[in-house]
Amino acid sequence: MKRRNFLKKTLFVSGSAIAGSAFSNSALATSRRKNILILGGTGYLGPAIVEAALIGDHNVTLFNRGITHPELFPQLEKLRGVRAVDAQQQNLHSLEGSRRWDAVIDVWPHEPTIAASTAALLKDRTEHYLYVSSIGAYSSYAHANMNEDAPTRAFNGNEEDYSPAKAESERRLKVIVGDKLTIVRPTAIDGWGGTGPDTLSWLLRAEAGGRHIGPGDGSDPYQHVDVKDVARFLIMSVERHITGTFNLTGKSITFREFLAGCNEVTDSDTEWIWIPEDFLAKQGIADWDHFIGWRWDPQWRGFAQISSERAFQAGWKPRPFNETVLDFLEYYRTQHPKIIDWRNPQTPWQDPLTPEKEQAVLAAWNSASA
Repeated sequence: MKRRNFLKKTLFVSGSAIAGSAFSNSALATSRRKNILILGGTGYLGPAIVEAALIGDHNVTLFNRGITHPELFPQLEKLRGVRAVDAQQQNLHSLEGSRRWDAVIDVWPHEPTIAASTAALLKDRTEHYLYVSSIGAYSSYAHANMNEDAPTRAFNGNEEDYSPAKAESERRLKVIVGDKLTIVRPTAIDGWGGTGPDTLSWLLRAEAGGRHIGPGDGSDPYQHVDVKDVARFLIMSVERHITGTFNLTGKSITFREFLAGCNEVTDSDTEWIWIPEDFLAKQGIADWDHFIGWRWDPQWRGFAQISSERAFQAGWKPRPFNETVLDFLEYYRTQHPKIIDWRNPQTPWQDPLTPEKEQAVLAAWNSASA
């Protein structure tokens, strides 16, 4: 499954700034303008990184195919080429030569061959190489407060297997780039330009009002990160030459806090009825499909309790929850994007917890608990 499949359209038109941008932070101030090469830059996270760099008054060059949203950022230098696992299809000619950049940010690839070949070409022509990985690189999520030193997945040789391939890309880049490397591992990314149902499904239920199911007892963890916060950390790292590996997961909250936040943002009086996992299982809905983002299985509890303490210590300050989800809702309402479930990106997402099914389960729970 290709990450590119679920990185969709944003509102950036002709290089205009993000609506409601939160990038004007003192952490973006710099005493020296940097020359930054961004590999990609036109998907979901990419434009946010470009905007953060431009607001920081840096010089930005983009390298990509020129296929995905070529209208974005017309004022920037754009180098064209193709990155591919097959060496016969890859074309990095526009990156060849003696030109140097202060920093290179590789935004999207998970295939180790693609990540490594570009790094090998550019490693001697930059002082700082940054790679966007994922918390999917970790081999287990059974323990809470996992930090960046936790084991990562073994590579199975399949470059399309996203999580093991991300872990292998990290390992190869460490060998190629050495101590000039910064790796960031975001969790689920929300905010402006987001197209996943993970948070949106809950926002729409809250917005609908009435009574809805709150899975479990409300104490299960929830975690996400704002797309602008990921971008800001990357540019802050460029400006301060911060190297190493960093989780970008924000602070973990309980599901009760998460749904209360959804109510607040949508100005809703929705009543969340907390129903235990075992009862939901009897109804056939105690799963991720029906309650996206809810992890009750002990083997997965650490997935939403990953530590970002290292990033906090470096000076990272994520945006408040309500700002992130307001951006998300505004984008959804004004841009009407196709909502995509990353597990099946070719099929438009539809909430499997239909109103009829949910009300039937609520009625059954009322009868059982009467």
